Amino acid sequence: MEAARFERNVRTESSEIFTIYGGARRVGRVDIHYGRFEVHGTLLLEVDLTDDELQQLIDQLDEELVQTHDPEREDFLVTVFKSEELGFYSDEFESDDDEDEEP
Repeated sequence: MEAARFERNVRTESSEIFTIYGGARRVGRVDIHYGRFEVHGTLLLEVDLTDDELQQLIDQLDEELVQTHDPEREDFLVTVFKSEELGFYSDEFESDDDEDEEP
């Protein structure tokens, strides 16, 4: 896999969510939560990666995202899941659908 590119979707005081791209394809997403001494990541992969590619991706996440936010953190703990997007749901989209329906 070529070097990943990260696109931030959400940022709060203590967490961030990024979509991960490898070239033109979406590879997955990562949720990062900044604790007092540790940073926790939940990595959701949509593609198969080798162990080496996975380690490279985690290292890149650490170098480009985690260390730039908290270079003094004690540990970066990552849980990895293989996932598949089933859809996108939102109150706004649901209410639009409800208005379109006739009684």
